[in-house]
Amino acid sequence: MIDEIDTDLYHILDVSRHATKEEIKRAYRRRARECHPDVNVDDPECELEFKKLTFAYEVLSDDRKRGEYDRFGVDAFKKGGVGYEDFGDSGSFSDLIDMFFGEAFGGPFGRSRTRSRRGQDLSLALQLTLEEVVTGVEKELVVPVKVSCDECGGKGNMPGTFPSRCSYCDGVGQVRSSQRTLFGTFVRSQVCPRCQGGGEIIDNPCIRCKGEGRLQRDQTITVSVPPGAESEDRLGLRGKGDAGYLGAPSGDLYVVLIIKQHKYFYRGGKDLYCNVAVNMAEAALGTDIEIPRFEETLMIKVPPGTQPGDILKVKGKGVPPRGGGKCGDLLVEVLVVVPKKLRNEERKALRVFADAYKSKSDGSGIIERAKKGSL
Repeated sequence: MIDEIDTDLYHILDVSRHATKEEIKRAYRRRARECHPDVNVDDPECELEFKKLTFAYEVLSDDRKRGEYDRFGVDAFKKGGVGYEDFGDSGSFSDLIDMFFGEAFGGPFGRSRTRSRRGQDLSLALQLTLEEVVTGVEKELVVPVKVSCDECGGKGNMPGTFPSRCSYCDGVGQVRSSQRTLFGTFVRSQVCPRCQGGGEIIDNPCIRCKGEGRLQRDQTITVSVPPGAESEDRLGLRGKGDAGYLGAPSGDLYVVLIIKQHKYFYRGGKDLYCNVAVNMAEAALGTDIEIPRFEETLMIKVPPGTQPGDILKVKGKGVPPRGGGKCGDLLVEVLVVVPKKLRNEERKALRVFADAYKSKSDGSGIIERAKKGSL
């Protein structure tokens, strides 16, 4: 409700209580451009904000009304308040706003409603593999959508018949009544309850779509996913949502990408990461290891003396950035595997190595951390 949000007209317009008429006018124009209903068609909150802005401007731009508001607040315009005129059963700030604009917001500042309306936007999730993200892919999706009825061409009436003018509103789509208020005489507009604002009545509804002009169907849609896409990216497909009601434009389809976890690789921005395991001898002597990267095999050179946790970089084998550009790198962490069980010949070989390596050290087992007197 408006009463629960903000009833300070100066705050609504974002001006001080000492603002001049010109400052109030500029503030109203600036704010009205941002939240005008014709700019924010699908946002009812903007429509409500525009109502409040216009109401505040109408009061604060008039010296008499502003004076009464400064003395008594919005209570001056409510039922039983100072300067109250015939508001019928209204008595709240919300009622004042409704009285000023009419329930349908179809008064001098609004737009009339019609039965035809834009189709609903749709959203669905698409799972991708990491390989598909690296290379880019096209996917065919089967989407349940409402499509225009091919029997009536989306008009809702049987072929060869035509809607008739609504006799209740005489084809206007609204019913209006005049009422005198503190602000003067205002026209109260409401959507016609019979034709729902369309101004026409379908006397012979299409037997296939029951007069809606739409049918539920499964459609196959091709989605192109560019290389470098990330999880939770949204791809928008204009006009691929539900068809509009009675010939109105279709909504849009939004595809949310979900990237499945890979068995070996994980992603960090443009870079790919993985682990490789080598034994103690391979780490000490060096070796070559094959890494299957999707549809290709990479040969990774492990240099002699590689330590556990060392990172080997393969340039250009990561993920391309969105929109094109230089690929990231593949970063390979080396894990040195220490066997838990040894065969006799392995144990003997290691003892020979240990004796030979021990002769190179002082035998204390303590890692030297100080050299030349400095820590």
